[in-house]
Amino acid sequence: MAERGRGARKDKDSQHKRPCPVCKESARVVQYAGFGSKKGFYWACESKSCDYTVRTR
Repeated sequence: MAERGRGARKDKDSQHKRPCPVCKESARVVQYAGFGSKKGFYWACESKSCDYTVRTR
């Protein structure tokens, strides 16, 4: 049986990224799982010196 295509695949690096408002580097969506107040989806900066995190929804 032939495999079905999944449609257009996007570049992995371009998905879910935007510039960080603090340090102007790239920020991406991460999911924090577990207990406590910091659980869910957040925008987090990829820079090691910046601690920028904002809840997405």
